[in-house]
Amino acid sequence: MTLNTPLQKVLENPPAPFESGSSAVATRIVDSHNILGECIIYDNKTNRILWTDIDGKEFHSLDLSSGSHSVIKLPKILGAFGLRDEGPGYIFGWEDGFQLYDVENGTALSEMSEGEDVNPHKLPTRLNDGRCCPSGKRFICGGYYGDIEGMHMKVYKVEMTKGSDGDFKLRHEPIVDMIQVTNSICWSPDGKTKYLADSLTKTIHKYDYSPENGELSNKQVFRKLDVGVPDGSCNDADGNIWNAVFRYGAGQSFVQCMNPSGEVIFTVELPDNTSQLTCCCFGGPNLDILFVSSAKSNLEAGKEPYAGCVYAVKLEGVKGRAEDRFGLS
Repeated sequence: MTLNTPLQKVLENPPAPFESGSSAVATRIVDSHNILGECIIYDNKTNRILWTDIDGKEFHSLDLSSGSHSVIKLPKILGAFGLRDEGPGYIFGWEDGFQLYDVENGTALSEMSEGEDVNPHKLPTRLNDGRCCPSGKRFICGGYYGDIEGMHMKVYKVEMTKGSDGDFKLRHEPIVDMIQVTNSICWSPDGKTKYLADSLTKTIHKYDYSPENGELSNKQVFRKLDVGVPDGSCNDADGNIWNAVFRYGAGQSFVQCMNPSGEVIFTVELPDNTSQLTCCCFGGPNLDILFVSSAKSNLEAGKEPYAGCVYAVKLEGVKGRAEDRFGLS
């Protein structure tokens, strides 16, 4: 890694203390300038941070060992993706469906998932936020309404089986029938509580989640935001929820850490005026660095010069959860 890079400073400098009621400031580490950077996750097997630029049709990778940032062009929009427990590639939530895909080689590893049309209206509606559940038996992913008044999408569970021919087969079915902007998909450490936001409502809900069949019940308000809208979230090992607050040009964005009761206990701020934070994850070998993606969607050129970049902050006193991996149902 090149000496004195922003990433190396984050990795090597003393961490910021994670104390209730306090805050820390993140550092800009990758000048990616994504149109819509999203679904940022950490692969602990390769020590890489991964994310998608949805509108840019790109797959990004940051190697924390070497500092190398690579970009792969995609054939279509990738809303979300998840790690696999075995084998190459990832579970992809394309704009129009689900598939196992080896992005490094540009090769499909399965047919598209069987089930109803997840995007019957086509672009600009599409799939959006998604994540593998703690049991590893399913990938949960929902839609984005395309900024079309009165439009609603669904949230799906995707399961995988292996046929007698050795081929992997995916099948999906809905678990939420009406949503406009799917975000904040994450789970409590025990895998029994699922968090989910419909961003336009400014509200993160929590559900009872069945690890056995992936069904949701007992919907409750977890927190309604006072400022901005909830975008992507992740959980730490203590069950706190870290949410990227999207402000769409209305002021500096931030990440809020909420305890399991929904109270804000910590804030990660930015060193600049970027307003469109989109998602966050814990990464690094000790899972003590919070990485945050951002966007520059429909922003006036030059208004937010670092919009679409990636930020990070190392914290002391908190540890993330390893990203769950998708396997056979």
